Amino acid sequence: MLIIYSLIILAAFSVFSVIMLNNYKNTQVRNTEIRLFQTANIVADTYKANRDEVIFTRMMVRSYGMQANARILIVDSQGLVLVDNYNDFIGSKIDNKEIRNSLAGKSGSNVYKLEDKEVLQLSVPIILNEFGTDKIIGAVLISFDMTAINNNVNELRNDMIKVGALGLFFSLLLTVVATHNLTKPLRALTIGVEKISEGQLGYIIQKKSKDELGRLIDTFNRMSSTLSKIEKNRKNYINSISHELKTPLTSIKVLIESLSIGNNDVDTYKEYLQDIYGEAERMERLVNYLMESIKLEESIFNLKEENISQILKDTIKLIRPYSDKNNVHIKFTGAENIIVKCDGDKVKEMIFNLLDNSIKYRDPCKENSFVHITLNKENNRAILKIEDNGIGIDEKNIKNIFNRGFRVLEGELNGSVEGYGIGLTIVKNIIDKHGWDISVESTLKKGSIFKIQIPL
Repeated sequence: MLIIYSLIILAAFSVFSVIMLNNYKNTQVRNTEIRLFQTANIVADTYKANRDEVIFTRMMVRSYGMQANARILIVDSQGLVLVDNYNDFIGSKIDNKEIRNSLAGKSGSNVYKLEDKEVLQLSVPIILNEFGTDKIIGAVLISFDMTAINNNVNELRNDMIKVGALGLFFSLLLTVVATHNLTKPLRALTIGVEKISEGQLGYIIQKKSKDELGRLIDTFNRMSSTLSKIEKNRKNYINSISHELKTPLTSIKVLIESLSIGNNDVDTYKEYLQDIYGEAERMERLVNYLMESIKLEESIFNLKEENISQILKDTIKLIRPYSDKNNVHIKFTGAENIIVKCDGDKVKEMIFNLLDNSIKYRDPCKENSFVHITLNKENNRAILKIEDNGIGIDEKNIKNIFNRGFRVLEGELNGSVEGYGIGLTIVKNIIDKHGWDISVESTLKKGSIFKIQIPL
């Protein structure tokens, strides 16, 4: 990755350098052209005014040549050199593109490569106006050695290389530092994922920043904590299931051992077999709950318009024999014919579980146990309340009652009860998949209120 960054920086700097050097050289050439064109026009005007004074003209050309640091030639209309500030080409005939253009009335310039150096040549026509008519009597040709300009460009190139090398060094240094700071939390996240995959659920990564990576680490830590809680609940769930399964199995084993010892009469066999049958039924109910728990997340809901008032009545009718058997009075009051979009069977199962809990966890110390169900409309919602006067729930346990777990499946109460089993997990799952809300208010020894808000 560092090599790629280096190549990108180097390529970008190279392109920038080439563009900048070309622009610098072109600017220098243009400025020199402007200066030399001005000199050529001055020489042409001076020659026109003093063409008969050869000595003055040569002194003038030599002076301007020294000032411009260039070679200046004056040629006649035939291309014959009349004046040369170096006196090398006087009397010689010169024929090049610039001279031909100037003798045709056009100024021009060009850069030529001569051996190992570059030369800028430009020429301007010498135009004489006689009796209102312009006449080209010659041209001024200036040759300028561009060695000085090229030396300046080379010096600038060397300076840019030095600056570029220094900048590249610091850029790579900053890249290394930035990459290290960027990859450090990523390495920590990689280690965290490896720890999770090895089974170390709940592994927490220390966060040192509040940027996007910091938020990513926060998300990972929340996920890790959630997975740890799920695993803890799963283990508790398995332990509870194992404990509940062990009890009827032990009872069945003891009963069978008792039957196998000695000679028992038929009534004893019937009594023991009846007890074995009861324990088998208990195991069957436990397995059914276990199967419901396994299929809980796989449920597919069939949503359609249903009369929830009628669903409540049907469920109450279904559970009333169980409530009468346990001396729990069920009362339903509220609006009729409230239509909601739901899965009727799942809603019936949810209500059944809530009523079953209210009956199961009644307070044996109270003479009159009740479950009061109300259904009313509030704005655009239906409010379903299930209130009982049972043993209640400790306030510190209310937040956990919907967690997957298993405590009591039967109605046997041994003092305080600390779990509400899988039934409430099923209730919460059904409510969540419908998009409804549920809240709980409860006080120990006074009872509980389950409140469900249903959008209409």
